Amino acid sequence: MRERVRTFAATPGRLLVVSDFDGTLAPIVLDPMGARIERAARVALRRLARVSTATPDRLSLAVLSGRTARDVAARVRVGGIRYLGNHGLEQGLLPRGAPAERLDVVPVAGVAHDPGAARRVGVALAARLGRPAWLFVEDKNPSVAFHFRQAPDPAAARSSVLAALSEMGLPESLEAIEGRQVVEIRPHGAGGKGAALDRLLSAVRPAAVLAMGDDVSDAEAFRSIAQARSTGAIDALIIAVHGAAETPLEVVEAADLLISAPREAARILGELARRLAGESDAMRGPAAAAAEELI
Repeated sequence: MRERVRTFAATPGRLLVVSDFDGTLAPIVLDPMGARIERAARVALRRLARVSTATPDRLSLAVLSGRTARDVAARVRVGGIRYLGNHGLEQGLLPRGAPAERLDVVPVAGVAHDPGAARRVGVALAARLGRPAWLFVEDKNPSVAFHFRQAPDPAAARSSVLAALSEMGLPESLEAIEGRQVVEIRPHGAGGKGAALDRLLSAVRPAAVLAMGDDVSDAEAFRSIAQARSTGAIDALIIAVHGAAETPLEVVEAADLLISAPREAARILGELARRLAGESDAMRGPAAAAAEELI
C-alpha cells in the first residue's frame, strides 16, 4: 500500500485527491447523523490542505458525498477543500480558516428538477409505512434518502421501502438508487458521482487522481476515473474500503486496491500528506514552511 501511495505522490503535475465520507473517512454507524470522521483523517486532510493552499498547481482536494455539502463540511471541518454534496448535485469551496457553516453552496448547473418533488415522496413514504422507528428520512432537497440500517431486519425493511415506492409510483422527474442500507430518490438523469467526477476532472485537469470510496455511487466515480485513465488522460489510484459483507461488489471490482476500514484510509492520507508536505517544504524553504505550520 505504501509503495502505491509513494508512486502516486511522485507523479509530476497536479494531483487530485477525492474521497467519500461515510464508510471511507468515517466508520459506518447505526445513526446516520452520528457519523464522525476518523481523527487521523482530519489531521492528514489539514496537512494536505496546507500543501494545496501553498502549491495549488500541485494538489487539489475534494470530498464527494451523498450528504449535503454543508453537512459533510461540518463533519470534516477542514478548509481548503471542495465539498461536493448530494452525490455532486451541489458544491462549495471552503476557504482555510472559515467555519464550515459558512460554506457557500452552489447547485450544479444543467440539472433540471422539480422543487419539492423528492421531499413530497419522503413525507408520503414515511406515512405509508407508518413512520417506523427504524426509518430515517434524510431530506436533501432536491433528493431524499431512506435509511433503514437501524431496522431489526434490514432486508425486510429494504423490501418494505421498495414495495412502498413501487405502489406509490415515482414522478418521471425522479429516480431511485440503492446504496448500503439506504434507498435514495434523486432527480432523474442527475448523473450521480460519475457525472460529478467528470465535471471535477474538467475543472481541475489533474495529472493523476487518488480516489477512495465504499458504495455503489462511488463505483460510478471509480468508473469515470478508470475511463479517463484508459485514454491516457490521467494516472490514477482507485481505492475501495471493503470493510463489511454489505460492501457492493461493483465497488470492489472497480478498484485497484482494497483496504479494510476508514482508519486505513486515514493512514493513506497521512502517508500522502507526509510525502507532499516534505516536497512542498523543500520547494518553499524552511522559513516559509515553518510559518505555514502556524496558520
